[in-house]
Amino acid sequence: MTMDRKIIKNSTDISNVDIRPPNSPWIPLSSRSGNKAAFSFYYSDPFSILPVREVSHKNDPKADPNIETFTHGLFSTCDRGMRATIVREGINLLFFCTNRKDGRVLTGYYRIGWYYELPHSTLDDYMLAAEEGKFVSPGFPLQDLTGYLYGVRLDKRFRTFRYLDGETAGRLLRLLNDTPDATVQYISEIHRLEQLTSEKEGYVYQNKYTHFGWDVAHKPMKLES
Repeated sequence: MTMDRKIIKNSTDISNVDIRPPNSPWIPLSSRSGNKAAFSFYYSDPFSILPVREVSHKNDPKADPNIETFTHGLFSTCDRGMRATIVREGINLLFFCTNRKDGRVLTGYYRIGWYYELPHSTLDDYMLAAEEGKFVSPGFPLQDLTGYLYGVRLDKRFRTFRYLDGETAGRLLRLLNDTPDATVQYISEIHRLEQLTSEKEGYVYQNKYTHFGWDVAHKPMKLES
């Protein structure tokens, strides 16, 4: 059921409202940029054989890519500029890579379907939600993809994100879609790391959250009554 924004905003029990896309307050992304994609780097967890995001870091655990909800920016503020560009230019493909023992590897992608702009924000702060996505393991070393990409080098160092041309994006998309899906294993591994971290440190995600999911998404979306 889709609910009007005003109803959601004034609800006294927002926890009972389904705020998952495509429901309001999420807005469909108007895809206009078939010749451009985004490529985001995230830190992986050193205690996992899977290239999942870094959950176990005591002081700086990561929330993105938030595979549990297939979102980016829902539980973090990292890469705000990238998300704003995605919304502004209608970029619907977001690829991910991370650091492993022998260098960075391509791990997955989102096809962005919706966005949400934080209320009363002066910084063009958007949250993104994917209509589909996929993650693979162990991932493809970026240094090995140059030939496959006809000379395009993805292994050139970049800090948090960069942009890709449409032809390169199409090849990466085909590569990932032709690879066995490990998304379910990623989610299971994230939950395992959350449990281990909680047992070791007494908390996880710096005590801000015990987990990430749509049941707690109303808080970062500032939809609380």
